[in-house]
Amino acid sequence: MGAPPKILLVCLDIDGTLTDGVMGPVLPGVVEAIRTIRTRIPVRLVTNTTSVPHRVLAERLTGQGLLDQPESLVTPAMVARRVLPTRGHARGILFVEPGAREDFAWFTEDPAGPSVVLATEGHDLGIADLQAAFRRLLEGASLYALQRNRYFKKGVELVTDLGPIAAFLTYASGREAETLGKPSPLLFDALAQESGVERGEIVMVGDDAEFDVSASISLGMAGILVRTGKYRAEDDARFTPRPTAVLDSVADLPTWLGIE
Repeated sequence: MGAPPKILLVCLDIDGTLTDGVMGPVLPGVVEAIRTIRTRIPVRLVTNTTSVPHRVLAERLTGQGLLDQPESLVTPAMVARRVLPTRGHARGILFVEPGAREDFAWFTEDPAGPSVVLATEGHDLGIADLQAAFRRLLEGASLYALQRNRYFKKGVELVTDLGPIAAFLTYASGREAETLGKPSPLLFDALAQESGVERGEIVMVGDDAEFDVSASISLGMAGILVRTGKYRAEDDARFTPRPTAVLDSVADLPTWLGIE
């Protein structure tokens, strides 16, 4: 399948697409592929990972030869920091991994604040831990989820992601969560604006057929599914719209883009 006539920005998922798991080793051929693409087209690494702070992840990716500068790494926490203060929502209830708390130094934890922010998959949370947030949502607080992914690959197993917690609070309170990570228009419109491109000139590449690929296509972008990470055989046709293309790995991306 040929590439669209004009791709001016390449966005790459990380976990399962470039590396084997969060902070894991680089998949074969990926470094060379990214290096080749960057000679012709700007590249952004766009992740929904919430367990590792931007600083630590950027250092790791730079050392692996995947990242050229920290500003090219985009995380949901960065979107939260840009959006919530402008709405007066930089205060409220925050669920975040201890190791990633530094990305929320700007946020004031206040049980009576106007927002509830979900920034963790919550494997150590119990139902009782969510009750204060549930009651605050009933009182009118806004619900923000850094992402809505259903599951991710951790080691050799699939485990639940942040989406199920967002779904629980949404169902209980009747208040829909606004997503700040992929596939949020807030994220991609900011990337388009800073890069001087239109949505239709962006391609999103990842191993999540729903949130990396199908949702991006729904926003008017191209979406490429790779057969790595949490990819499963039925993912090719599991969601609508279907992928713009399906590749074995990011190593095949330069050829799809027409870059020799």
